[in-house]
Amino acid sequence: MKFIPREIKTNVNISPTSPVKDFFELVIKILGFILVIYVGLGFAVDYIAPRISTNTELRLGKLFSARFEKKERTPAELQLQQILDELVKKSQGLPPFNYKVYLEESKDVEALALPGGNIVVLSALLKEVDSRNALAMVLAHELGHFYHRDHLRGLGRSLVFLLISSTLLGSDSSASKVVTNAVTNAEMRFSQVQEKAADLYALDLLNKTYGNVAGTTDFFEKMLRKEKLWSFFYIFASHPYPASRITAIKENIKLKGYVIGQKIPLAVEIQEVSSKK
Repeated sequence: MKFIPREIKTNVNISPTSPVKDFFELVIKILGFILVIYVGLGFAVDYIAPRISTNTELRLGKLFSARFEKKERTPAELQLQQILDELVKKSQGLPPFNYKVYLEESKDVEALALPGGNIVVLSALLKEVDSRNALAMVLAHELGHFYHRDHLRGLGRSLVFLLISSTLLGSDSSASKVVTNAVTNAEMRFSQVQEKAADLYALDLLNKTYGNVAGTTDFFEKMLRKEKLWSFFYIFASHPYPASRITAIKENIKLKGYVIGQKIPLAVEIQEVSSKK
């Protein structure tokens, strides 16, 4: 009998499908998994943010304030704190925090509301305000975010990681500090509705504090003069177009019968910072 070898139809060393196809399928599955987590965290933030207790937020706040409290407070910071204290004294409905403002060297024109009543003003912003009233409007706007608890939603998905790191690792751990620094250096994101609501909260607070609303549109008018984008492109932006913010503020001034009044000059200490190149 003649031996006829059988053809081997399977081989454990050879994949029945293309390795390239397997690779792309794996990549697609991983990306899909990441997308599900990303979207899920977004829903988690919307659910968690309004329900965070003040005690939990204070614990989060320590993660941020620890970074700034190591530095000695400058004369300009003390002037900013004085303005903030005036506003907080006249405010109503704010979470019960010890509100503090810190001045951070930066070329960006921005102010940030961070958990636990911490506000960070970037130094370049001081070059864009010409009066105490205009600066108070910026700080009052950040208080408006605290009032509406936008600052927690603004942290976005980073908030989930902050809560996890502070709960599991503690507020003094190096890992928590790394996460906190990354969040602090990231731009806060608010919706246009939240920004406009904070503007109107600030308008009312300035009237309560100074008895007038002088300087409430000055900062936005300066930003409008520097704006290079058409209003159309702001459909996709987090901040409203400066002109629309100015219009909304002026309409509310007229509607509520607020007096414009006289502006108060900036303190010398703040002028010195704003005059630096």
